[in-house]
Amino acid sequence: MKNYQITMGLEIHTQLNTTHKVFSNSLNIYSSTPNEYTNEVDLALPGTLPFLNIEVVKKAIVLGKAMNMELNPILAFNRKVYFHYDLPKGYQITQFGDNVIAKNGIVKLNNGKEIAINEFHIEEDTAKQIQNGNNNFLDYNRCGSPLIEIVTHPVFHTKEEVIEFLTKLKRILVFLNISDGKMEESSLRVDLNISISDSDILGTRVEVKNMNSFSSVALAIEHEYHRQLSLLNKGDEVIQETRKWDDKEQKTIFMRQKKDPCEYFYTKDTNILPLNITKLINTTFLDPSTLPDNISKKLASYNLPTNIDEVMLNNLSLYNLFEKVNDAVKDPNLVVTWIIIETVKIANKMNLTIEKLDENLIQKIIDMILLIKSNKINAKQGKIIIEHLFTSTKTVSQIIEELGFSQITDASFLYKIVQNILENNKEVIVSNKDRIERIEKFFIGLVMKETKGQANPNIVKNIYDDLIKKYI
Repeated sequence: MKNYQITMGLEIHTQLNTTHKVFSNSLNIYSSTPNEYTNEVDLALPGTLPFLNIEVVKKAIVLGKAMNMELNPILAFNRKVYFHYDLPKGYQITQFGDNVIAKNGIVKLNNGKEIAINEFHIEEDTAKQIQNGNNNFLDYNRCGSPLIEIVTHPVFHTKEEVIEFLTKLKRILVFLNISDGKMEESSLRVDLNISISDSDILGTRVEVKNMNSFSSVALAIEHEYHRQLSLLNKGDEVIQETRKWDDKEQKTIFMRQKKDPCEYFYTKDTNILPLNITKLINTTFLDPSTLPDNISKKLASYNLPTNIDEVMLNNLSLYNLFEKVNDAVKDPNLVVTWIIIETVKIANKMNLTIEKLDENLIQKIIDMILLIKSNKINAKQGKIIIEHLFTSTKTVSQIIEELGFSQITDASFLYKIVQNILENNKEVIVSNKDRIERIEKFFIGLVMKETKGQANPNIVKNIYDDLIKKYI
């Protein structure tokens, strides 16, 4: 049996998170109410003309710089002419050939392999199609939303490479505020071009669409590889076609014959005149500290628990909250405990999203963590206090007072308690005099129990260290 190698390229559509659409002033908002955000330009009513949203261009420039791409100083658009009912104009405004805004980029994988980006271009999205039985409905909310289509070279040979690249690309898009990257809302859509061959000549490529998660991408790669392998092993031909991934059936399904670019009849769009954007390219700034790879290095320097940095790199809101709190607390691992673990746990239980946490609540959590850091309250008390912070308008100090968690710091008062406990447990000291360090936690625990957890642990330890010398 022949040894076939899989080769893949990607076409990724990402919807930009601008306030308005790319060629109209309709709001660019994901909505469950069909046709809520449309206007005469989106619907191509007679007498209407497109006008360019410059914010779209700025986001494209930032993305180009993030992937070390050659940016085109002349911004021009084409019409991709083909009749389809999800495009009211009968054509799509896009960029093609020499008009694409960016060419020749690189995204580096963790093993050092460089994934070559052929180009990306700006275009408008189409209407969303909704099938209901034999009826096909159109929701024009999405029509005219700004898209960037990113096209890679066919350089992937494993599904792991594809998933790592998509993960890195999504992080770039989200952390640089280019897109929200929500695949479930079609903000990020992946088309896969896949072929297999037993030689250096690429096989017939098949395009796979309709994958709404990275796990679906991985499954589609696995299925399509085995489907094409089965055809070739039987002596059949792989047909160039477009297929879609069916999550329910867990397989690819034929959609249509694959069209080549020449079949779309690209022409210049004369409604949008070419624009020299050299000045815009030079003045649009990319902050290197916002790049996910640099953020990853910063998080690694904190020596956080395993996988915690990955959790934050996959959630911008969580990372921003972590950094905000850590700027005040300056103790990354303590912040992980109380933000990434405790705060997230309570927020999930209350069906709250991290990005919608009240600023006043965040400040109170910071105040509480600082009290824990200075040993004015302990971790056990903190877990009770933070629950109250989510439901009470009271300050941290008021909650501590109300719960009776005010810490005992009177050294003379604590001295008597420690002394009495040692006097009453001399036999424990005698039986452990050769390994006296083993009983420290035991005695400090007795003091905390006696004071209902309110004794300052540092003061207690200092008193214990002083008194225990008299018994050994």
